[in-house]
Amino acid sequence: MSEKGVVKSRKRIDLQFKLRFDGAFAIQSGFPRGTIDRTVMRGLNGMPYIPASTLKGRVRDMAERVAPTLGYKNICRAPNPQFMCPELHGIDGEHCIVCRTFGAPGISARSGATGLIWRDAKLCDEKGEPLKDIDMAAQNDYYYSRTQAQLSRARGVALAKHLFTSENTLEGLLFRGRVRGWMQPTKEFDNGIPEGVVLLCAALKLLSFVGGGKSRGLGQCDIEFENMLKIDDKDIQTRLVLELVDQLGKS
Repeated sequence: MSEKGVVKSRKRIDLQFKLRFDGAFAIQSGFPRGTIDRTVMRGLNGMPYIPASTLKGRVRDMAERVAPTLGYKNICRAPNPQFMCPELHGIDGEHCIVCRTFGAPGISARSGATGLIWRDAKLCDEKGEPLKDIDMAAQNDYYYSRTQAQLSRARGVALAKHLFTSENTLEGLLFRGRVRGWMQPTKEFDNGIPEGVVLLCAALKLLSFVGGGKSRGLGQCDIEFENMLKIDDKDIQTRLVLELVDQLGKS
């Protein structure tokens, strides 16, 4: 760590990535439509997308899981504010690295920073270009429905008169996501890369599923980073950031 691991000023970052699904996925909207009981989230253009809140929540969960294994202590557990900074460690105490990376109740108000902004992940082609101007008939080709029976976990059998129809997306879709904004100060490595950026990339790389239906094989995915990410005005190779993961929590 630089200067014995002292905390530097906040950093402006811009990280772009692609999220590729192995099969179908379903982020439920909570609303029925016609004969479909569980519909998938759709954007204004009628195409599937991954809400920024869903991405941030899943990646934060990965960060909360991996941080203790890297030697960090007193890691918060979102989303209950009573178990997060500053309530967990006191207002004047140092926020844990997860809260400084992903935010906590009131942290932006006291620091004057807006924090990181997560963007909705939009459907794209293999080049990462967003899909546009798709007519309504073609939109429906990205979805299919499946009727299933609700199971009784206690008895291990299908419940009578409990059929439901779920909507899923087409298999193998590709989405483009982005995280940008100001990151709260964290300790830096000798090359100037903050620990928070390394933890963010590590948590993203660990993301293996998004959405519901995990037990039915839905939502399995892989993260593909762009070759470069931006920290302040410098372009940094994402590979170099990921190589620092095993050094996290050593200071």
